[in-house]
Amino acid sequence: MTIINRLIIAFLFFVQAFLISCHFQNRENPTSITSEGWQIVRSAGKDGRLNAISFSNKEVGWIVGSSGILLKTVDQGKAWLKYDSPVDENFNELYFVNLDRGWVVGDFGMVLRTEDGGHTWRQLPIPREIELYGVHFVDSDRGWVVGGDLTTGYIFHTLNGGKNWEIQYSGLNQHLWHVTFITDNEGWSVGVSGTILHTMDAGKTWEIQDSGTNQTIYKVRFVSSETGWVLGTWGTILHTTNGGETWIRQKAPGEHFTDGYFLDQEQGWLVGHEGSLAQTKDGGRTWERRESGTADANLLGIAFVNETDGFVISSTGGLLYTTDGGNFWKGKNLNPNATLKSVAFRSEQEGWAVGVNGTILYTSDGGHQWRPITSEATGEFATIRFVDHRQGWIVGDGGFIFATEDGGKQWQAYSTIQEHGHLGICVCQFSCFCSIPCSCPAPKTTSHDVSVDNTSSFHELYGVDFVNSHQGWAVGHEGRILHSQDGGRTWTQQASPVDYPLLGVCFVNPKRGWIVGYQGVILMTEDGGQTWERQQSHADIPLMDVCFVSEDEGWVVGGNGTILHTLNAGDNWEYQEGQPVSFLWRVLFKDRKKGWAVGSEGAILYTENGGQTWIKQQSRTDQWLYDITLADQKTLYAVGLYGIVLKRSL
Repeated sequence: MTIINRLIIAFLFFVQAFLISCHFQNRENPTSITSEGWQIVRSAGKDGRLNAISFSNKEVGWIVGSSGILLKTVDQGKAWLKYDSPVDENFNELYFVNLDRGWVVGDFGMVLRTEDGGHTWRQLPIPREIELYGVHFVDSDRGWVVGGDLTTGYIFHTLNGGKNWEIQYSGLNQHLWHVTFITDNEGWSVGVSGTILHTMDAGKTWEIQDSGTNQTIYKVRFVSSETGWVLGTWGTILHTTNGGETWIRQKAPGEHFTDGYFLDQEQGWLVGHEGSLAQTKDGGRTWERRESGTADANLLGIAFVNETDGFVISSTGGLLYTTDGGNFWKGKNLNPNATLKSVAFRSEQEGWAVGVNGTILYTSDGGHQWRPITSEATGEFATIRFVDHRQGWIVGDGGFIFATEDGGKQWQAYSTIQEHGHLGICVCQFSCFCSIPCSCPAPKTTSHDVSVDNTSSFHELYGVDFVNSHQGWAVGHEGRILHSQDGGRTWTQQASPVDYPLLGVCFVNPKRGWIVGYQGVILMTEDGGQTWERQQSHADIPLMDVCFVSEDEGWVVGGNGTILHTLNAGDNWEYQEGQPVSFLWRVLFKDRKKGWAVGSEGAILYTENGGQTWIKQQSRTDQWLYDITLADQKTLYAVGLYGIVLKRSL
């Protein structure tokens, strides 16, 4: 999904990633802020994708990413400082031979070198303006970079630190993704169509090794001259114990793997798409999946500084870290422009916005200044909602629902994952994030016995709605419907008639409510969720949100700009004519006449006649908008891609 990474279902991940790439160069101009109509009170930033991570020693490490991202730590990852880049291109890989001298490679043949630990960078010429994905140096002078264009894969070699490069190999019709050397002379390079190249003479000659696959290989990792692994798409994990003369397929714990790190011949880690994280303790004969807590992003890089301390980077700018050998991973957001998925206000001035990488922002001045609140969450927060000025809830990845009872000063996490047969367990090491200093209460257990499949994807929650301070519902992956009667402290699972993602929920009273989701599903209950009946939507695309203004009248929005309307509690749903929009994410009505819907490419649709006609308002941005809220009767807010926040006075 990128934002990514990471949309809430695989189909939506693809749609968003496509649109992000199409509009990467089309950021809105901050000067477009206006005093009339919609105002941009927080401009969208740049894509914060993190592509590669590497440590020079246990204290000093680097991360590189899109749009010239250069981050450095000197305290084993506790703090990451941003360094100025001379260019704004995407950086794909890096390599340091010591604390001072290192290289970064990226798009359009970009090669940068530093000789002072990253304080200054010099751009180096390369014979071809191609995409470069891999770099490796055996000393300060001798090195290789690999990449390619649409027709040819290249290996370039330098003997003087990158001042001059020569084409060493170009016999491929597909590009190369990675290169590594274990001695001054022996190395490997891997790439598209199962390509594995091997050299024993510093690249004077490269021989093709038989991988036995045509899948793309992203990384090659060797721990000795004999033992190594290659990782790639569609479950590709190949292992060799004879220097690559033969490659043996290992059973994969997932689909697409982007990177791996091996501490020795037995202990290793893999990362990949949709939060995939796996560990082996027997050289890859068996792999055990680990909980990363994120499914909204692709994990793109991993590094360990010792057996206990490790780091993982993501496509949405998130950093995961462990200090106990990977048993537990915490999160840190290194992307100040992280996409915001939902917004809620207690008043015109005071509000919260949440999004990917566990992002939580707080404002007390009507959205002009936003202060980040540390959550240590690793995944995506999908929805935030308040029922009054004091009580609110946040749902997202990881199986936790966060609740506040003091207007957002403190938030407590309550588990919805089965643990010892119960739901609603407070996990304090992960649970308390505050806008003022606070402490967590002691863990609590409950008596609600349920059967819940304990898998990462099943714990994704997408929507939440409370009708009062006690009763609420949350919905998510694989048809999950949860119900709380104590303000979110404990949750019971309700029977669902579907097993695919449920995305939006709305209740008008403790008995009557609706849920919408994938494949055009609309569910309705009249007994508080004890039973759910499917209503006929005549749609087969994702329905993202539902909003009712009375017990009978409501609207639903979703893919292809779909807007559905009912006047009889959903017995009949009728299509309403809107504007050309590829996707609508949220719908909000102030009363029975005035309503708004937001979605793709900055779309904001408005009606003042109950949806008989919808007009497109000028949002002054082409960024995707994911949520809209009414702060009071006179102020609207909307949030979206790369952290953008819009405001409108009514």
